[in-house]
Amino acid sequence: MRATLLRVAWWSILLGLGMEIILVGVAAGAGQLLALKPILADLVQKVSWSVMVCMGLAVGTAAAKARPAVMGLAGLMAAPLAFHAARALHKSAVQALAIAGPAATPPSVLTLAVIKALEYACLGALIAWLSKRGASVKAYVAVGLVLGALTGAIIVGLGAAAGAKPPMAALLVRVVNELLFPVGCSLVLFAAETMGRSRSA
Repeated sequence: MRATLLRVAWWSILLGLGMEIILVGVAAGAGQLLALKPILADLVQKVSWSVMVCMGLAVGTAAAKARPAVMGLAGLMAAPLAFHAARALHKSAVQALAIAGPAATPPSVLTLAVIKALEYACLGALIAWLSKRGASVKAYVAVGLVLGALTGAIIVGLGAAAGAKPPMAALLVRVVNELLFPVGCSLVLFAAETMGRSRSA
């Protein structure tokens, strides 16, 4: 279990770093060039979120031997905790770097936390279900994509209903972020589980 959690931690850090690189590229492609300090503040948020939520699911997997109900509960608990912790660390980084934080846009922080809790509860339960059946990596990717697309659509839809009109670059970044992060977390857990099985064989 300790070796598995250590692998998940390292791969989650790489996931957060990779996501930030992708999102900076998406923003640049949409005509929004970001300065170094905002990128560093966002990187703190991405890495902390990635590590905490993937580690929460990994603990659920290791402790419960991938039981869907327990994995769902792990995701339900880990996601809002990781969400608020990542926001707090991002705010601290913004203050430390003496830069302006991003403007708040709908939906509210509470609504986002609830959405994330439900999303990662579903992700945890589905990953456990796939693990029990020895599913391929394609199934893990598909689950992440479907949940990411559904969550992204809900968040963007709620924002639009509340009258939010973010710049196109910011909208693209949010959509890509919501779409790819569940995929990345699914792949981290799949890789950790596969490596653990190969080492125990």
